[in-house]
Amino acid sequence: MPELDEMTKGAFQEAGNIGMGHLATSLSKMVDREVKIDIPKVDIYPLQRIIDEASEGTQKSVVGVHLKINGDVTGGTLILLPKYSALSFVDLLRKKPIGTTHAIQEEEIKKLREMGMRLCAAYMRVVNEFLGINLQIGEPEICVDMEGVGKFIKDTVGSMADEFIVVKGIGYVPSTNSRNEFNMLFEPGASDVIVAAIMKKMMG
Repeated sequence: MPELDEMTKGAFQEAGNIGMGHLATSLSKMVDREVKIDIPKVDIYPLQRIIDEASEGTQKSVVGVHLKINGDVTGGTLILLPKYSALSFVDLLRKKPIGTTHAIQEEEIKKLREMGMRLCAAYMRVVNEFLGINLQIGEPEICVDMEGVGKFIKDTVGSMADEFIVVKGIGYVPSTNSRNEFNMLFEPGASDVIVAAIMKKMMG
């Protein structure tokens, strides 16, 4: 598996940092709470590693929200939520005490889908402005599976590529178990476009 050179990794890291900052602001407005973010990680992941990490241990993801990316590059966004995070976010979105929601049904799915769409839109808007490129997102697909969403990931992004440049960030609400993993998945060919946009911006 090829590795990203430092220039390419830095370009995606820069775009990820600004995108995650605006995502956190958008999520904070939705839940009316402070939202903190980890520094995004950038690497090339084979599809199976994405699936394996989403399906790992007690923190395995049971809710997945996917939106396709089109425009100057192609790829997708993938929001992954462990079970208790999904339930907590539904409570926060409804302005109810955490622990109120015990199951994810149609109304809860609607809330999570709306959250995914708004977060992706906030992320993409600022990345487009920052890089001066055109990235568009499609309609959200959502899966709720208490056994894990590995098959959903394979079905939604597996047809795009065998490996991806992944920009992974975590947004979380302090003093709660609400944890939102946001992944930008770019096909490897996107690196030339992103690096060129970053270099053009740096050179004024």
